[in-house]
Amino acid sequence: MNKYTIYKAFEKKFPLSIWKIVVDAKAQMIAVELRDTDTTSPTFYVFDFSGNGLVENLKVEEKEWTLEALQHNTLILKRVGDNVPLREGILLLNFEGAVRYLSHEYIWVDTFLDFIKVRPRTIQYGFEEYINIFHAKKMIEKSNIVEEYCRSIKMPIPYTGDLPSHLKNVTIVDTAWVSRSENKLIWSYHTKDNSNYRLNLCVTDASNLLYENTLLNDMPKMIPQPYFQIENQIFLMSYNKQEIVSYLV
Repeated sequence: MNKYTIYKAFEKKFPLSIWKIVVDAKAQMIAVELRDTDTTSPTFYVFDFSGNGLVENLKVEEKEWTLEALQHNTLILKRVGDNVPLREGILLLNFEGAVRYLSHEYIWVDTFLDFIKVRPRTIQYGFEEYINIFHAKKMIEKSNIVEEYCRSIKMPIPYTGDLPSHLKNVTIVDTAWVSRSENKLIWSYHTKDNSNYRLNLCVTDASNLLYENTLLNDMPKMIPQPYFQIENQIFLMSYNKQEIVSYLV
C-alpha cells in the first residue's frame, strides 16, 4: 500500500443532541442546533472548519425557532408551529445573539446565496420578496437578485455497481457509499462487529488502495448518511448525535 494518510481536522462534542447542521462553505463555518429533550428549546453553536468555537451556547427561549442557514456571520432562523401561519416568522441573529432582523409578517420560502426568499404570511402562493442577509433588510429592487444555491457541499452516493477488488472480500452491511476528492475516490461502508456496527473509510486512486481505517465503532445502529464533504474535507456526526468529527482526505 502506498504511503498515504488522512488527518483529523477536529473532533467536537456537544452537551445535547444535534438537531440540525447548516454550513457556510464560503466562510468555512458550521452552525449546529441542539435541542434539550425536556424543554425542546434550541441552543446554537458555530465553529470553523478547524473546530474553533465562534458561538457557544446561544439560546433562544421560544422553541418554535429553528436554524435554517448561516451566512455573513448571521444565524438565519425560521419560526414554525402548530398554528400556521400565525406562529411563523423570520429572525436574523448576529454571533452575539443580537437581533439583526425580525418579522412575523413573512414566512420563509427558500435560502439562496446572500438572499432569503419570503412571502407575506397571509398569501399562499406568489408575491415573493427577498431579504438581503448582509444588510439584514428587505430588497426594494429585485432586478439584481440571482437565485443561486451553494454548490460546494457534496454528499456521498450509494454505489450499486461492481465493487473494486479491495472491497470484494469485505462483508458490507447494507451498501457502500462513494464520493470524489480531486483524483481520489472516497469509499465508506458499515461492517458488523458482534451486535454493533463500524463505519469504515478507504481512499483509492484509479488502481490502488491508498488508505483504509475505521472512523467510528461500537455503534448500536448504522448512520443513514455517512458524511458530507466540502472540497477535500469530510464531516461526520456520531451515532448518538452529540459529536462531529472532521477529516482532511
